[in-house]
Amino acid sequence: MTLNLNNFNKYQIFTLIIFLNLIIRSIFFITLDESVLQFSDQIKYLNIAEKLLNEFTFNDPHLIARAPIYPLFIFFVRLIFDNFFFVILVQHLIGILSIFLVYNTCKLINKNLSLLTTLFYSINLNVILYQNLLLTEAIFVNVFIGSIYFLLKFLKYQKIKFLIYLSLSLAISALIRPQMYYFYIIIFLIIFFLINNNFKEKIKFFLIFIFIFKSCLFIWEYRNYKVHGNYFFVIVKEANLVGYYLPFFDQHEFKLNLEDAKNLRVKKYNKYIENLNNKEINNTKHISELLLREKIVVKYAIEELFKYKISTFLQVNIFGSLKTILAPTFIDIGYFYKLKKNSFSFTKGNSFIEQSKNFINDVYNNETSYFIFFVLSLLLILVTRLVQLYGFIIYFKKNPKISIIIVLIISFYLILLGPLGAPKYRIPFELFFSYYLSYGLLNIIKILKK
Repeated sequence: MTLNLNNFNKYQIFTLIIFLNLIIRSIFFITLDESVLQFSDQIKYLNIAEKLLNEFTFNDPHLIARAPIYPLFIFFVRLIFDNFFFVILVQHLIGILSIFLVYNTCKLINKNLSLLTTLFYSINLNVILYQNLLLTEAIFVNVFIGSIYFLLKFLKYQKIKFLIYLSLSLAISALIRPQMYYFYIIIFLIIFFLINNNFKEKIKFFLIFIFIFKSCLFIWEYRNYKVHGNYFFVIVKEANLVGYYLPFFDQHEFKLNLEDAKNLRVKKYNKYIENLNNKEINNTKHISELLLREKIVVKYAIEELFKYKISTFLQVNIFGSLKTILAPTFIDIGYFYKLKKNSFSFTKGNSFIEQSKNFINDVYNNETSYFIFFVLSLLLILVTRLVQLYGFIIYFKKNPKISIIIVLIISFYLILLGPLGAPKYRIPFELFFSYYLSYGLLNIIKILKK
């Protein structure tokens, strides 16, 4: 199957792709208000960078829950020109340059579809939106695509240099977004189950990878040891498990509104801590105590998960994954650009389905124009996902190995994030969605021409 370029050569088409990408980015950038950069997690990264600028110290309380590279990125850009919009502009520039990386990565999957896939990726509003905000996704996605590029290069040529580049790029990804700390599991599965080398070579490949990957992360852990007296990467388990993960299960299990479920879970956890009668874990001012609480909350979360019905466990994870895959980007655009008055998270409902119904009713009754855009974007993404699913099925038959790798990568994010569903969580695999859209669309066109 080949893409008919008609009278255009690839350079003209690539120029058109860059031009379309630039137009969309310009619209987002011109309409951005500085107040948008002052809420969500953005303010935390700004505070860390601000302390670096003013005091030249990297010892901000927020940093124990954050990886270092993105705050450092903001700091270095602001050293050049101290303006938030200049940081955004640099992020867009990196995003534009990454289109070349996307194209070269796509060529390793399917050379004939590299241009069309790059086109779809370049007009992806989800990716562009988050490169227009001061959040880790802005630079993470570029580094992660670089990791995919080196992974495909290594699988094709099995040269050690590509494995080294893969290890370094994934380590940088983890130093931007801590979830990548566990991505070595995916590399383990790929090396030991999806390449045809003998077992001795597989061990060699994985040892090289894990040594470089972990050594890079150890630099940050050692920094934390020198500053705080303890080795750790980030301290986030207590906040995430008690404040986000478990309340979603409580919402379904006990038929509660999400906010009520969050409040209930915090009370239960605090009671659990009190019953332990351990003075060391009641003081959250010292890192050693915070690390102890990290171990306790993992044990607590496992105990609580076993108390839920199997149906609750399945429903929460399935609905969370569906939110990540199917939620229109327009929802996040509406949130950050303040196009609507209501929020899905604060919408009442004792289940995801009831919460969704109430959200749609609220939007329909109070914000007609937003409702129209919401429905149109939802219909568009549903049609797109059907084409992508068709593309995935057809391509799986042609290249099962690459397909399984893509499934592993997507599953890694869906499983790790569990019930937390939002458009931004699919940014790492928007490239794959763009490819399956290209492959599915061209196969459909081929059928219609018969």
